[in-house]
Amino acid sequence: MDSSRVLKTIGKKIRTVRKVKRISQEKLAELAGLHPTYISDIENGKVNASISSYYSIANALNMPLSELVTLPASKADMKAEVELTELLSLFRSLGRKKQAIFLSAAKGLISGLEGQK
Repeated sequence: MDSSRVLKTIGKKIRTVRKVKRISQEKLAELAGLHPTYISDIENGKVNASISSYYSIANALNMPLSELVTLPASKADMKAEVELTELLSLFRSLGRKKQAIFLSAAKGLISGLEGQK
């Protein structure tokens, strides 16, 4: 993956999480201590932000930096990666009790799928 594609992929992930959380670019900029135009440029893959900026954005979105910069292995994995990012964002907004219920249900679903041929 070339550097331009990397920047666009990370930017798309930021935009996805921001939208799931219903946060405007302006609010994200405020939470991250960055300028709204800079957030827009990052989301559009136009700038190569510093690791410090990505860290600030990850914190503002309540997600680990490692998750923000993890890239899919292939283009086919990108759709699943975006959906998992959305799901994780929604999961983090749940209380601990609901998180435990969700995880139990998800594990049961995966076990059921593994049992199918």
